Parts: sequence; structure tokens; C-alpha cells
Amino acid sequence: MGVAASAELEQAQGQVKRLTVEMQKLSTALKGKESALSAVTREALELRQHKDKTADVQLELSRTAEELRAARREAQQLPSVSAQLRGMRDQAEGESRRVAELQAEVEASKAELEAMVGRLKYGELEQRSVAKKLGRAATQEQQQMAAAQEEAALVAAQIVADANAALGGDAASGAHPVFGELLRDDGHKRLYSASPTTLWAGTSTWHKQRAFRAERAELIAKAKQRSSVAGWPGSICVVESGG
Repeated sequence: MGVAASAELEQAQGQVKRLTVEMQKLSTALKGKESALSAVTREALELRQHKDKTADVQLELSRTAEELRAARREAQQLPSVSAQLRGMRDQAEGESRRVAELQAEVEASKAELEAMVGRLKYGELEQRSVAKKLGRAATQEQQQMAAAQEEAALVAAQIVADANAALGGDAASGAHPVFGELLRDDGHKRLYSASPTTLWAGTSTWHKQRAFRAERAELIAKAKQRSSVAGWPGSICVVESGG
């Protein structure tokens, strides 16, 4: 029996080492994605703002075109103005295409980041489970690794929210950057249509909360209020829709 227990312990220790190496690789890759995605997000926001200005330019172009038709009835031709209008129209169309390309790039990067964060969170849970099965306290190295993973998850959650905000969504409709489209608002509760991967990657969870301990619950509630990352406010009911 002692030999079997020793073999099981060695197998569990090997699994912990494998998970630690994988978590380190994911954390390193996450930092690189954070820098790239932040740059793309900034450019996407700038181009979205410029796109709004482009709409005003298009309206002005329509007015100018009307004035140009009136002027043509009195004059022969205005080739220089026509060329300028064509150039402005071509520029506006090119900027619109660039905005669409950047939005697609941000969407792809966001999806990749969400998948990476999901694997990171799952690996962390698996590592906790293995440590619990071993029935011993975590080493200092494991504690530092867990702290680094939690910090990376918080950073990733903020990046996911920023990427969703950059992708847009009508603010007047009540769309949330993480929870998605607002379907119904009853005042005391709201119903959103959220992407499971975005919800998993874009929110942080508090692992040690005990609802039956009033003092602990109060401390965690205050910690959530101070956090700059959107957590889980109260209770969230997740329902998978087949529609």
C-alpha cells in the first residue's frame, strides 16, 4: 500500500510541475498579447472617432454636390472641385474599410485572449485541485505563481472589457462591455445576452468568500467596490440559450 501511495504522490507532483510550466508559458504569452491588443485598441478607437467625423464630411459632401449641380447650370464645368470631391469620397471609403479591418483584428485578438485567459483560469483551478488532493500547504513558489496568475487574470479582464468597448455597441441601448446586449431592464435586475467566453475571461471571481460569515462577506464586498475591474455584482444567473 505504501508503494502505491508513493507512486500516486509522484504522479501528482509531476502533474503539478507540468501545470506550473504551462501556466508560466501562458502568463508570458498573455503579456505579449496585452501590449499588442492595447495598441490595436487605441488605433481602433481613434479611427472610430474619425469615422464619426467622416459621416459629417459625407453630409457636407452631399450639400456641396447639390451646390455644384446648381453651379454647373450656370457654368461649363468645375473639374477641380469634382476631383476634390472624388478624392474626399475615396478617402472616406478607405478610412471606413480601415475601421472595419481594425474591428475584425480587435475581435480576433479578443477571442484569442479570451481563450488564453480561459485556459489560464482552468489551469489554476486544476492546480488548486491537485494541491488539495495532495493534502499539503502550497510552497512559497506556488503561492507566488498563484499571485502572478491572479494579477494576470485581472489585467486580462480589463483588456477584454476595453476591447469590447472599442468594438462599439450603442451606448444608448445599455450594452455592457462584458455582459453584452441589454435585453430587458426591470430596475432591480437586468437581463443581458452575453458571450460565455467573454463572461468567463472578462470577470474576476473571489475564491475565498463565505456568504454565511457576515464579517468576511462585508470585507469582500468592500474589496469589490475598490477594485477597478468589474466583478460579479450580487448574483448572476447564467442560462444557455439554444436559440
